[in-house]
Amino acid sequence: MDSKQKKQFNAMLVALTKIAKGYQTPKKIKKEAESTYGLEYEECLEMSYENIQYEAKNAIKGIKPII
Repeated sequence: MDSKQKKQFNAMLVALTKIAKGYQTPKKIKKEAESTYGLEYEECLEMSYENIQYEAKNAIKGIKPII
């Protein structure tokens, strides 16, 4: 693995760690949506999903498969 691939791997690892540990569970979002964010549960859940997709998209940008 060259230095560029190592850098890309580490960026993906950071993104996946953020996705795995940094986002609230749907149960917690449901409990805190109104009081914390002033939004309905469904809207918070939708926004979280979109944020996760954004994180993943940025993590894989420009990466080519190793064959």
